[in-house]
Formats: sequence, structure tokens, C-alpha cells
Amino acid sequence: MGKRVVVKLGGSVLSSPEDFMRAAEVTKRDFEAGNEILLVVSAMKGQTDQLIDMARKVGASGELLDAIAGLGEVLSARLMASALNSIGVPSVAIDPCSPIWPIYTDGSFGDADPDIPTTCGAAISNIEHMLGKCVPVVCGYVGKTREGKLTTLGRGGSDTTAVILARCLRADEVVLVKDSGGIMSADPKIAGNAHKLSNLSAEEALTLSMGGAKVLHHKAVRYLSPTVRMRVLSIDGGSFVRGGTIISGHIPELKVEVHEKPVSMVTLIVDGDLNGLDLRPLSESKLDKAVILYLDEPPEEVVKKVHPLVERGVVKAISVKKDLAMIKVWGGAIEDVPGVINKISDPLASMGINIHGLQTVHNKIAVFVDWKNREVAASELEEALG
Repeated sequence: MGKRVVVKLGGSVLSSPEDFMRAAEVTKRDFEAGNEILLVVSAMKGQTDQLIDMARKVGASGELLDAIAGLGEVLSARLMASALNSIGVPSVAIDPCSPIWPIYTDGSFGDADPDIPTTCGAAISNIEHMLGKCVPVVCGYVGKTREGKLTTLGRGGSDTTAVILARCLRADEVVLVKDSGGIMSADPKIAGNAHKLSNLSAEEALTLSMGGAKVLHHKAVRYLSPTVRMRVLSIDGGSFVRGGTIISGHIPELKVEVHEKPVSMVTLIVDGDLNGLDLRPLSESKLDKAVILYLDEPPEEVVKKVHPLVERGVVKAISVKKDLAMIKVWGGAIEDVPGVINKISDPLASMGINIHGLQTVHNKIAVFVDWKNREVAASELEEALG
């Protein structure tokens, strides 16, 4: 039995007529093998930047700028559908002017967020019945409001389009076709021995993308459904349904979690190298000579493990604050909360709850408070962050 797959193509993968025909041939093989294929296409490489530059030079702004910026996707969709039809694969190009257009957004021009309920309703009503009978080709990056105003989804918008359609259409996989052929362990231009990763969790992928990995955009990962696998691959593999890096799992919009055990905050004044320290901290930070470790081990055991470093002169002194709670705030919506640190610290301060530590790593924030205050603090944070 075949898969239901949403495939995103674009950029340098679609730079010439030959590229369109090559993608069409791969699509034909997978389609004729019994897979239900929907293609999402972005503009050819450099085209969107050129359109935006020209639009700005003639004074376009807001809705008009978005309408112009998305013209490259309209061209790609029509070229792709034409290539498929020319080799005997029935195909339909779907752009915002089409009566069966599925992608609806809010009115934030330049970086709109999808209206998931409206989009899912339109995708199921307008497109699902076509799958398996033909290959729909949908413009990536662009959307429109329920009032009909044209929008764009921001950087990485075509990936976001594909992820959302896969979610709405209950696809087995969403496939992002990239030059890299997958997600690498590091930038191969810097690390010559970098290798392709076979799999990642959605949380790991989001952390890498927010840290600068260009192969994925964090906005796309954020909308990944827990029932849909993401596959990142190269067209060189000759198929859109195998190979590459598989990403699975789900990113919650916003979640507040309390670590199940009391935590100790261990502060070290360091005079040397801490390599070989037999500890597994939940979190750690360093500034100048101070190293702070947060562990859920008994503080007495921690001091016993660290004190030999004092005797060796590596650590000058140790202090421990015990019976703390670690409250982790994380999720895909963190980036959409302006002043998120203040929204965490202010309500706790107003309740007289002291924050003993606060650490951030991309879309994760860890807050350390007294263990006895953990429940009321977590409840207050959930309310404050909505």
C-alpha cells in the first residue's frame, strides 16, 4: 500500500526547465507506484528576493508587497503542473486565485501565521478527493485571509505550507527536498567529516533550526503533527518516499513542566579544567570563574564528587542551595510571546516567589524556585503565558 505524501520543492532544486522535468519524473515514479502525492513549490532560486526588491523600489507595501512577493510561487506551480502533464501525470496548479485554494492566514503581512481550522477545512473539502487521481501542485509561501487579502508566511514559508497541508490532510509524511540530502551533524563546509543524520526528534530539529541550521526553519517544525513524519532528502535519491533524515514527534505550542524531583544548585568557583567531573547536570551555566550546576542528586553526594577537585586546586570553593524546583517552560509558541522573560519573572515576583536561577536555550526556559512553591509558581506561569 502506498503512502500519502506532501512534497515540498523549490529554490535551487527548481532552477531550470531540466530541474522541473527531473522532479516530474521522480514524482511520476512514486505516483505510479501507488502513492498519493501532493507537491508544494516555492519560487526558483533568487526570484523572490528580486520581486521584493523591485516592489520596494516602486513603493509597494503591505498587502501589495506580499501579492508581488508570491508571484514566483505562482510561476513555479504552473511550470511544475505543466511538466507533469507533459509526461502523462494528471496535475492541477493551485494558486491563491483558484477557487480551491487551501491556505488561510491572519492578516500579518510579511510573516503571517496560518489559520489552522480554516485551512484544514478548505484542504479536506477542496483537495483531499483529488489525491491518488492526480498530483495537485500548490503554491508554497503564500496565503490569504478569510477576507481575500493576500499574505506571505515569512522565511521558510514554503516548508510551513507543506507541513500544514500534511497535518490537515493526515498525510503519512511531509518531505522537504533539499540540496543537502538530509540534516547533517554539522555544516560540511566547516566540518569535513560531517555526516548525515538518519533521524531526529522534533524537539532536536527545532533546537538545531533555532540555533542557525539553515536546512529547516523553526516555524515549519512548530506545526508538525505528531502523526506525520518529516523526511528531509535530496532529489538525487530518485524517490520522495525513502531515504534522507526522518524527523518524528511533536512540539507543543506552550508547555509548563515541573521536574519531578527536588533540585540542588551547586556553585563552583573554578581555577582550572573541570573535565572528567562525574556529574550529569539538568542544566548548567558559566560566567567568568563561576560555574553553576543544577542536579537532582542528593547535595551531599554532589559535594563528595566535587571536593576532590578542591584538593587538586581545580575548584577553589563549593556552595550548595538545595530543595529547589526546576520549572521548564517550552514550546513552539515561545518566540511569539513578546517580553517572555518579564512575563515569567513579574508574576512570580508579585507573589513573593524568589527566582534562584533562570536559563534560556532557544525555545526552552528553565526557572528555579523553592520546592515548596513549585505548584503555585507553575500554575501562575501557565496563566500568565496563556
